Amino acid sequence: MDFLEFKTGCDDEGRRLDKVLRTFAPYLTLSQIYKSLRKGLIKVNQKKAQPEYKIQPGDIIYAADFLINSNNKTSESETGAQKTSLDTDNFDIPIVFNNEHFLILNKMPGINIHPAKKDEYALTDFVNKFYEDRHKNDSLSFKPGPLHRLDKMTGGLVCFSMSHMGASWFTQNMKNHQIKKTYIAVVQGIIKDAVTWTDTISKDKKTTDKSSFHTVKINSEEGKTAVTKVFPVKSGIYKGQQLSVVEFQIQTGRQHQIRAQASSHGFALWGDTAYDGIKNNINGGKYLLYACKLEFPQNELGLPQKLQIDIPLDIQEILKAL
Repeated sequence: MDFLEFKTGCDDEGRRLDKVLRTFAPYLTLSQIYKSLRKGLIKVNQKKAQPEYKIQPGDIIYAADFLINSNNKTSESETGAQKTSLDTDNFDIPIVFNNEHFLILNKMPGINIHPAKKDEYALTDFVNKFYEDRHKNDSLSFKPGPLHRLDKMTGGLVCFSMSHMGASWFTQNMKNHQIKKTYIAVVQGIIKDAVTWTDTISKDKKTTDKSSFHTVKINSEEGKTAVTKVFPVKSGIYKGQQLSVVEFQIQTGRQHQIRAQASSHGFALWGDTAYDGIKNNINGGKYLLYACKLEFPQNELGLPQKLQIDIPLDIQEILKAL
């Protein structure tokens, strides 16, 4: 019987063998994994191992050839063409920062982080291929993933994990509000002074009307608290509309937080028709909202304390004209 060798990496160390195998070979059921371990069809360092065995530095997993190859063919036939057969060096997604723990991209509006439908190309496809090209020897079990959300039409900085350590650090610091996220946007109306919006926000599950997708309630105990600091940059008239370019610094991370709160306070994002905005004639008629700055606490993972992108060209145009 032929066996294939798979070297474990630093991101596998300390993890249970069965959990590593479930990620590495997702087509195998848990019962198949246990059976294969009992029969010696899957071994560690040429020896039988228990499912609860913790991976050690330098461990090599041996798996019977037929377990891997036959299941790989079945998996490929079921999924069809692979979207990730891309050259990540030639695909135009700006990389702002990357190291062994993080990949930070400058997302363009109009692309989803996760595919919303079959065969749709999304940022996760680019990130998975990037990881495969550059970090495939780091782990059998780690899968890169987004560490926070951006809506499809929101552009700007978005972070992906490249290691378990990076994912754990980012998640913990997000939970403790140690990572600051700043957005720049164009809103309807004139905002002259800095202000903090503190509201509750909840998802309206009783209607399919997009304008009621999220409901902001002032001074209500219903929903979850949403806190957004608003800093005006410039206001004036642009193409007959009273507009303000503002920076939003979010203290909480609710879905659609900026869009819903801005609309509720009478300053809907220009073009955000789902939240009472007026359709504009630039940017394909969509709203202009970008995650422009990320600030991190001091760390030992190589992250700079601040990352910032240039003001996007469509907002620059409005700033010059106001």
